Amino acid sequence: MRRKRSKSAKKLHKLSSFPWLQSKRFRVILAVGLISTILLLSAQFVASVEVKEPMTLYIPIDPKAREEQSKQVSMIFPSYTLWHWLVRYGGLRAGRYEIQVGERAFVVWRRLRNGLQSPVRVYLRPQRSPERLAKFLGEVLAYDSATWAASFASYPWESIGLTRYNWIGIFLPDVYELYWTTPPERLIQRVYEVYSRFWTEERRRKAESIGFTPIEVVTLASIVEYETYRNSEKPLIAGVYLNRLRLGMPLQADPTVIFATRQFDANRVTARMLEVDSPYNTYKRRGLPPGPIGMPSIESIEAVLNYTPSEYLFFCARPDGSGYHDFSKSYPEHLIKAKAYQKALNRWLAQKR
Repeated sequence: MRRKRSKSAKKLHKLSSFPWLQSKRFRVILAVGLISTILLLSAQFVASVEVKEPMTLYIPIDPKAREEQSKQVSMIFPSYTLWHWLVRYGGLRAGRYEIQVGERAFVVWRRLRNGLQSPVRVYLRPQRSPERLAKFLGEVLAYDSATWAASFASYPWESIGLTRYNWIGIFLPDVYELYWTTPPERLIQRVYEVYSRFWTEERRRKAESIGFTPIEVVTLASIVEYETYRNSEKPLIAGVYLNRLRLGMPLQADPTVIFATRQFDANRVTARMLEVDSPYNTYKRRGLPPGPIGMPSIESIEAVLNYTPSEYLFFCARPDGSGYHDFSKSYPEHLIKAKAYQKALNRWLAQKR
């Protein structure tokens, strides 16, 4: 009876069928191949990106633009690495990424692949209109100005107690740390959170003491903002406007007419501009306009909340070009000062030509 061969015997029999497997040359080739493979795999994970100085990489949101950029981005990865080819043929996520000299290529690739962005600090300065706010955001964040403008127009402002006229009032000037690809809806939520925290109980009490809601305070502050850049004068100018409102006088604020006509570069308000039919024309309409005429600074908001009481009803820019104003209690007194300013303005415009 034939005995069954052991497993080791079977293995030797199979090897004897392929004598080249037992050759020394083959074993050397196999060892070299294994070592080379191990070294190549190791090199994939220890290779560094090929950048000579720190760089910031912006990967666009648009898929087509992102695809076109892939070849250029792949050049920062050594060509012998897998990451070079993975990037070259896709696999990027939109975002803003900071890359340092000497960083491992695998770490950078994983960052791009998973969308692990570096945040950007955006200083949101006062903007003169919703259009300019959209333009500014389109310049510093990933979405373009048209997308921002459309989002502002379609956002359900009523859900947070605002209207299509006054929503810009929640955009308080501040430094916001954001991701470059922050979508409009998320930014609006973030801005509203900052606005809500700003309106502390103390500030709300001050607003109530002058008969205003927070957004009405911001509306008057936006007028003060574009009347003067001298912070020291802002509380007194705010007091003048509050005096007019209490007496039922029209505000007759030039910045509101400029906003209504969108002639932001105008050197003076003309008679023709005063005739514009707009809810923002405070020469024709009494009371506050329906919303802010831009983004006021925090100083202007505080100036309204902490206004300087006075008996003044009028003010006019000084003719010396200092940026300060002269204040008057009566209209005849104001006319004298206004004529002096207009005369100085005429001289300045003549020299400018």
